[in-house]
Amino acid sequence: MGFVYVDVTVHGIRGSKIIRMLVDTGSTYIVLSPAIIRELGLYKTPYSVELTLADKRRVKANLYLAEVEVRGRRGPALVAELETPTPLLGVYALETLGFKVNPRTGELEEISPEGGYLLATAFSSRIALLPSRLGPTGPWRRCSRRRI
Repeated sequence: MGFVYVDVTVHGIRGSKIIRMLVDTGSTYIVLSPAIIRELGLYKTPYSVELTLADKRRVKANLYLAEVEVRGRRGPALVAELETPTPLLGVYALETLGFKVNPRTGELEEISPEGGYLLATAFSSRIALLPSRLGPTGPWRRCSRRRI
């Protein structure tokens, strides 16, 4: 199978951007550079994770919350902040949006009709996950749907 790339629209508080990402089934999270995270205004969670890189080094990375879209499917995703030459699309986002990689063809395939946590809207304006004022109970519980 070779490398699989996909165009991912990442939505943040300051804007949206289509980013060509390498699908990495060995990665848990989406991985973006600090510059892209700042540019889009992604929501910083109070969490950080220790990541093991391909060369076996371990690094600590802050986690951010974004809304992502692939082939018309939208949903929430955790983004790890790490200086990387190629943005990565990890398995959490793939599964949330209802995709898997076919090892024979190297193409993305739908694994469910709607995806795990798909945000479907019938509005012309975007709906995004943004922090609400519910207190420190974690980023997923503190998120609410608001028009942006």
